[in-house]
Amino acid sequence: MSKIDLEWLLEWTFKERDKPLLAHKIHRYPAVFIPELAGKIIEAFSSEGDTVLDIFSGSGTTLLEAMKLKRHSKGIELNPLAILITKVKTQYIDEEILKAGIEQWEVNFLNQDFGEHQINNKEFWFHEVTNKSVNDAIGAIDAIENKHIKDFLRICLSEIIREVSYCVHSGFKLHKDKKKVSEELFFDKPELLKKITPIIQRNAKAIQELKDVDNGDCTPKIYFQDSRVKLESIKENSVDLILTSPPYGDSRTTVAYGQFSAFSSELLQLNSLYDKAIRRLDNDLLGGDTKDIEVEDFYDKSLTIRNIQELFLSRIALAEDKKEQKRTRDRLKDILSFYDDLDKCLQNGADYLKKDGFFVLVTASRIVHETKLHTDIIIAELGINHGLKLKNIYYRDIHNKRMPRKVSATNVVGETTATMTEESIIVLQKI
Repeated sequence: MSKIDLEWLLEWTFKERDKPLLAHKIHRYPAVFIPELAGKIIEAFSSEGDTVLDIFSGSGTTLLEAMKLKRHSKGIELNPLAILITKVKTQYIDEEILKAGIEQWEVNFLNQDFGEHQINNKEFWFHEVTNKSVNDAIGAIDAIENKHIKDFLRICLSEIIREVSYCVHSGFKLHKDKKKVSEELFFDKPELLKKITPIIQRNAKAIQELKDVDNGDCTPKIYFQDSRVKLESIKENSVDLILTSPPYGDSRTTVAYGQFSAFSSELLQLNSLYDKAIRRLDNDLLGGDTKDIEVEDFYDKSLTIRNIQELFLSRIALAEDKKEQKRTRDRLKDILSFYDDLDKCLQNGADYLKKDGFFVLVTASRIVHETKLHTDIIIAELGINHGLKLKNIYYRDIHNKRMPRKVSATNVVGETTATMTEESIIVLQKI
């Protein structure tokens, strides 16, 4: 192997980053792939014309990179906002048609009154003047006939909705910003237009880049589905490469996708897909339900999980404080529930995958109660049960992923630990 080949093989940090498609920058979203990482994996483990599947497709980084690299792609996602972001960032719109649609929206927004928007508890989260401006902004968008332009503008408004609210918009959770409240932050129509215009201009420029990317043949297909449940629309043995980054586990203390998406999903009335309150989404993600977890279920599936179980059970036995016993037992249930759900996703993914196809997962290992969970090794052990052989694990430092710097690892108020700083790139192959 030449020195150049070796350097390419070992380079996963991407400190010197290529210039990605501007469409990747449409709408902030938690814990996204960096495009260079997705692109490198797609090029390394698939060929032009192949089908690439992301079973946790998020805001569509994998699908956009696959489209750019002339692969067919499919995504499975449970967050309606993420699905809408993906559709917008992979859909080319003619420049003149888009410009006319934006101008029509602006005129209607500034000159008409519309009904009230549907964000939950809006008087708590927004100044009354801002509420009126948001009412008319979304009403003017809904009046547009062209679906692609309507979705484009909905995502532009979504990008600023947390910022114009009383919410702390720099994070992912729903916390009220005392400074915004004390200053009585509000946006009338001209001010809201001033806030959204740079977003519209940037996104419009990004969409035009897709003119040379979207040839119609490789437009992604996105399915609203829980990856723990088999999707009949994707046939068995039909996918050449699965590339995904599953949730890290316990999104309530790491990356709260549901809370991050709450305002946008309610404003855009995306509940036609997700028929529950969107703020409950985090409870439906991997590991959200711990009711039916049995410790013994993992004894033969993963030695690493078994060791974690025995360690936590010994701590429970030694703990004198009943509250500490319950806290430790609850954390063990969280851990086991997450890996039980992930195991179901691995099984379904293996069924979708062609023989000799690659299943690549990018993830990180959480630390819970001072115990590192080694998710990469666990995935390799679970994969064996589904005909997935470990080929390699690469490691990369996390320099540019949208994640909180500190998270709660114990569920004790005020106790935090450093978040994940290293990712594992786990390469499995179906045998």
